[in-house]
Amino acid sequence: MAPYISRDRASIFVLLASLVLPLILLDYFSSALFASAKFPKSKDADLLEFALNLEYLEAEFFLFGALGHGLDVAAPNLTGGGPPPIGAKKVELDSLTNDVILQFAFQEVGHLRFCFVSALCIYNYS
Repeated sequence: MAPYISRDRASIFVLLASLVLPLILLDYFSSALFASAKFPKSKDADLLEFALNLEYLEAEFFLFGALGHGLDVAAPNLTGGGPPPIGAKKVELDSLTNDVILQFAFQEVGHLRFCFVSALCIYNYS
C-alpha cells in the first residue's frame, strides 16, 4: 500500500517546489542565456520617450476622470494632432475627491510640458 500524503502537505510541497525550482533553473541556465544575448544600446532620447508616454497616459487618465475630456481640450498644443481618444468618461465623484483628481491632472500636464520640452531639446542636440 502506498504511503498517504495529506492534501495540505502536498500543497505545501508543490508551492515550495514552484518557488525554488525556477531559481535553481535560472541560476543553472542564466550564464548560457545571457552570454549570447545582445542588448540594444539605448539613448537618452529613448528613455525620455518612455517617460513621455507614461505622462501622456497619466494626464489622459486624470483629465478624463476629473473633467470628462482629455488633452485634446485641456492642452491641445501637447497632443500633436491625431484622433481624439474614445472610451473614457467623467467619473461621478464628491467635490473634494474631484478636486484632488483635478490637481493630479494639472500636475501631470505640467510633467508632460516639461518632458515634451526636454525631448525637443534632446532631439535637437543629438
